[in-house]
Amino acid sequence: MDFDFRCIDEKLDYSPDSTGEIKSTGIDPEFVIARNTERKVISRFKDDSWDYTPYGALSKIWFDSWWSSEKGPMDGLARTLTDEIKTLHWLSGFETTSNAGRSRGLAYLAGIIQPLRAIAKMCHLLGISLAEAEHSPHFQVGLRTSIANAREGFKDSIRLDGLLKDLNYWQGVEKITCNVPRIVPEADLSDVLALCKKSHNRKLERRDPTPLVPTRLFGKLIGGALAQMEAAQPYLPRLEALIQAVYADPLLWVCDSHSYMVGLKRVKRVYPDKVFPAWSKRANEPTSPEGVLARFGLTDYAEQHMQFEDFRDIEEHISHLQGLCVLLIHAFTGMRTSEVRVMPHEPVVHGFAKGFGDLPVVVSHLKKFTDKGNYSKPLVWATAEQGLYAVKIAQQIARLNWFRNRPADAPLPSNLPLFIAPRINRIDNRGHYPIPIATRISETSNWRSLAASLELVIEDEDMEELAVFDAFRGWDEKPEFAVGKLWPLASHQLRRSVAVYASRSGMVSLPTLKTHFKHLSEVMTAVYAEGCSFAENFLMDGEGKPIDDGSVLFNFRESVAFNVSVRFHEQVIESQTPLYGPRGAEFQRAKESGALPKMFESREETQKAVKQGKLAYKETPVGGCALKGSCPHFAVDVVLPCTSDCKDAILMPEKLKTYVDSLQYEMEAHSPNSRPYKLIAAEIDHVTKTYLEPEEMDA
Repeated sequence: MDFDFRCIDEKLDYSPDSTGEIKSTGIDPEFVIARNTERKVISRFKDDSWDYTPYGALSKIWFDSWWSSEKGPMDGLARTLTDEIKTLHWLSGFETTSNAGRSRGLAYLAGIIQPLRAIAKMCHLLGISLAEAEHSPHFQVGLRTSIANAREGFKDSIRLDGLLKDLNYWQGVEKITCNVPRIVPEADLSDVLALCKKSHNRKLERRDPTPLVPTRLFGKLIGGALAQMEAAQPYLPRLEALIQAVYADPLLWVCDSHSYMVGLKRVKRVYPDKVFPAWSKRANEPTSPEGVLARFGLTDYAEQHMQFEDFRDIEEHISHLQGLCVLLIHAFTGMRTSEVRVMPHEPVVHGFAKGFGDLPVVVSHLKKFTDKGNYSKPLVWATAEQGLYAVKIAQQIARLNWFRNRPADAPLPSNLPLFIAPRINRIDNRGHYPIPIATRISETSNWRSLAASLELVIEDEDMEELAVFDAFRGWDEKPEFAVGKLWPLASHQLRRSVAVYASRSGMVSLPTLKTHFKHLSEVMTAVYAEGCSFAENFLMDGEGKPIDDGSVLFNFRESVAFNVSVRFHEQVIESQTPLYGPRGAEFQRAKESGALPKMFESREETQKAVKQGKLAYKETPVGGCALKGSCPHFAVDVVLPCTSDCKDAILMPEKLKTYVDSLQYEMEAHSPNSRPYKLIAAEIDHVTKTYLEPEEMDA
């Protein structure tokens, strides 16, 4: 077998070089890649651009284009990655036996550079070479997530499919003695290829998955929305009293005859039968906006959060606060826009799940499963403390809009939507509620305004993160995602982001997300698990049909299963140090005897086991835990319950050492005679003698 250029139909007198084998040192840097029609060499392997135009290509191929010139010269890792993708590209053009019926012409060589560039960028951000990618759990998560997230049908899916198959094949070619990166472990190859196929099918269906909101921006969104709502909460009763007064007296918020007429029109809408004197008879009685704000104790709030110069500014601010509530409900439920819009005024219910206790959930309806404009029977969504808080604030804001349309003594009806429209003096034609639902909360302009108020400005680190976990979207080619611009926030982005980040709550590095989504993850697990009283209610629509695969439940399960399988294999199955604890020792014995069950043989099998409920795994400060459900013993104590023969504990030496170090540091804050000091000392002694000293002796 010769390595010969196979992208031209016949041997030309100006063809590239050929060779009989690839030595362990790699491809000769002086190897001729291309000659022009005068037989002059125009490209060699060592070059960072190859010119195949004499053979029919439309343009040159640039291998260093993945590296931004703004970063300056390539560092050592960038140089290694560029040489690695050149090697893979060369093999795609010159290795003559791996075609297996797949087209490998010049169009393929031009197209394959795109996924190779994306993969190189992912690796550099993770600090690894292509050769190391196979063994990096973070790269494997990023690769799969990127394939799953790729929009516009991911036109590179077939090229990536072929490349991964070729990489696997080249491992067994005897005449290739240099290191050829696998990129994907052999055991996981079929799973990733299936994901590529699914992405290709999505192209045929013209379904474009939405991008994930970067973790920094998602954390900023959550933190900023909560901060604004917490700042407003103490003033909402005062704002309600102001609105009741201004909508009853046209002399409030008045400076001249024109503003009096505006106020009169506003009041007559709520009190149509009430008679008010003309401006000429009351010109000395009005109260200015400043006076009204002072009267109701809102001056400081107005100065800090908005200059309420016109009464329409107050109305705009109410809509803004309503939008913040919508944001947080999306972020802590994963509900669709249509589902958030039709939430009832009292949406919070509680249920009990074994192993989890009392669970807060919110109720709404699925508009998509109706054909007459009404809504399905009530369904539930898991939420967390922040979601409940957003509902509480939304209920107060609903009162503000109610009293903008009804007298101050008008009671709120029982059948009321959570998000009331600013104008409700008409019947809701959709029939579900007797008054209209706010529609502005779902408008694009409102989402842009919210993004601006939360300062969701794209930074380099956001795009670097997306280059790892959503690599094949071509971010550099999309001006709306340029650094320095506002993130183009949309409600449907939050749906997938919630499922992904809740499932990764133990993996994300941003404290805001890890803290907020850890609890949400447990509630989702309980509410959406088979056997929970809410499960059937959530899994079926109003007609008893299964909910489609686009549900937050489906995304959450898929993400949980994949992330659990990655962490479990990395930390337990592939651990190079002995495992302790009841479950840890059990896994250790099975590994040493070669008796691991089938579901632990590969990440794919483990992922299936997680989906089927046969396995659960989560990290702990001392190792891992295989408990299915929420731990009833784990609290905020310094001394953990995991080390005292917990039957589900998987204890790891390195984490145990860190745990002991933290305990020793904690001891310094207590008196030697105190009970906490003695408990900590006893725990240090127990862990050291039971686990660490035997491990040192074995070493």
